[in-house]
Amino acid sequence: MARSDLVESRAESYTRPIGLGVMRSHGKTIIIGLTAFLFLGACGIEDYPVIDPIPQASITQQMNDRAVVRIPNSYGNSPFSHFAVFYKIYISDIPQVSTTIGSYSTINPILATDYNSFASYIDSTTLVNTNMFSLFDGRGYKYLCIEGGQNISNILTSDVWGKSVVFEFSSGRSPTVTANSITYTLWRSDNNGISKPEPDRFFRNKDDLWKPEYIEPTVNSDVVNKPDLVAGGPRYTYAAMFITAVGVDTSLYREIYSTPSLIHVFMLPN
Repeated sequence: MARSDLVESRAESYTRPIGLGVMRSHGKTIIIGLTAFLFLGACGIEDYPVIDPIPQASITQQMNDRAVVRIPNSYGNSPFSHFAVFYKIYISDIPQVSTTIGSYSTINPILATDYNSFASYIDSTTLVNTNMFSLFDGRGYKYLCIEGGQNISNILTSDVWGKSVVFEFSSGRSPTVTANSITYTLWRSDNNGISKPEPDRFFRNKDDLWKPEYIEPTVNSDVVNKPDLVAGGPRYTYAAMFITAVGVDTSLYREIYSTPSLIHVFMLPN
């Protein structure tokens, strides 16, 4: 499916026709509402398929290294296809034991700006049918992958409905995601082969990850520096991640998205 066709969505994940009321009187059946139904259809008022998001309250964020995403079990009558995760890495000179919204500007003011550009969509019931890929791509976010290079969406299918997905960025090992009791190592995006991440595709705080000369489209295209960093000082790196449900509008043959939810802002281990 072409990225240009991606659209975001939000509330109910299937279309509903206007209901027809039926009553019986003296042995005759009278259908009520048919005229209104035909009238609205003739006026061009349409229902568009939309998908429920994962409620922000269903995500538990712990310190700076763990998040538990409780997946709803409510997508059965929807055009659901999979869940997608977008991420971006931010360089900082500040260590944060616990990453909260209030600490984003301290970590990196660009992180705060990016979050504010997404915040109005979280749990929104009105900002629907937005092109969510374009929204995240416009802020430099990439699709999250797992080891081997496949998109994480390949494991975030209907198999995880009603279950918890756990992200771990614990110290001393490469970050992972656990879904359906299987643990996968997280990988950074290579932007469909356009970029070659340095020093590798793991989410680890290494020198080549934050070197200014590597923060460019053909290398670390998923990384942004912190303005006015003091040369020679310590460097820390953080990954912000958002999750959204994805489906297919079969009438137009295009992908549609739910509004996003913040998984967490993780501090990358050394």
